[in-house]
Amino acid sequence: MSEPKLISPLLDGFAMGAAISEHNGVRCYPAMRENSDQKYIVKIISIPASQSQVEALLLTGAYREPTAVLEYFRELADNVEKEAACLKNLSRLEGFLAFEGWQVVPMENGKMGYEVYLLSSFRQALEKYVRRNNMTHLGALNLGIDMCNALSAARRAGWIYVDLKPSENKEYRIGDLGLMELEGLDLAALPAKYRSTYTAPELQDEMLSPNTTQDTYALGLILYQIFNNGQLPL
Repeated sequence: MSEPKLISPLLDGFAMGAAISEHNGVRCYPAMRENSDQKYIVKIISIPASQSQVEALLLTGAYREPTAVLEYFRELADNVEKEAACLKNLSRLEGFLAFEGWQVVPMENGKMGYEVYLLSSFRQALEKYVRRNNMTHLGALNLGIDMCNALSAARRAGWIYVDLKPSENKEYRIGDLGLMELEGLDLAALPAKYRSTYTAPELQDEMLSPNTTQDTYALGLILYQIFNNGQLPL
């Protein structure tokens, strides 16, 4: 796994441990602020995930110059920042948690692209919590109510959350990227990073557009799994 790197000013006064996960250009590290017992997670998104994507864009003629490719990657990084800012706005409503902060930095060592750093307080994943603890009937009901409130709040603000997976516990809040604007949803494509076991079957086809039922479908699967001893219907 990649070695962690502290950037300024976002991670001033922090110490990071070894990566706890790394997949498709996304790495997560545990972190702590100096002279504090509070735990954090640093998520680093590499854009692009691999330098082979740079060569592919140039060889296929999608972009003629490396500077144009770099501008494209910067636009993707800006979109991540926009989504993080949207999550911060939604955190003022019920059911969402914002990142503590974020920062975009250029890649180093001759690599072309950007890395987006996202800092959040440590939260235990629902999947791990359920595995180690017995989820009560009341707990499952509270989960459903909290998530319905959060998804409804997102829709009222003009967004749909498309990456709902077991990832929170206790207060059951959404605290990660996965937002898409409702306006123009039928003209959009669901990014591969948002397709999972909890994605509706028809949306596993990358050529099909997202729909306004995929968030409730994912929540239904999560509740099904909880009420059926961790088993999914498929």
